[in-house]
Amino acid sequence: MANRMILNETAWFGRGAVAALADEVKRRGYGKALIVTDKTLVQCGAVSRVTDSMDAAGLAWEIFSGVIPNPTIAVVQEGLRVFRQSGADYLIAIGGGSPQDTCKAVGSSALTRICRRA
Repeated sequence: MANRMILNETAWFGRGAVAALADEVKRRGYGKALIVTDKTLVQCGAVSRVTDSMDAAGLAWEIFSGVIPNPTIAVVQEGLRVFRQSGADYLIAIGGGSPQDTCKAVGSSALTRICRRA
């Protein structure tokens, strides 16, 4: 069963979460996602489960897989650069604490211009 947690925005997790993604994105009228994750989750196929579902729903996406454990400001700046260049208008984090933290920092930086060098 998919679980939904609302903080500043919405976090989906659990069985059925990937299937719920397309409806959520379409309901909000979003255009293109930047998926924030790490190389291991790309290599093991976890990310492709999400991107395959997005492809089937006709949703545009791009991946930033440069997340490392205990991400640095440089990682956030690179994620912000990719976000801006991609034309994405929303973010998806796939993974644990580091991808989630990086995703939140990229989103906050994009809105507040905290990372001026990116």
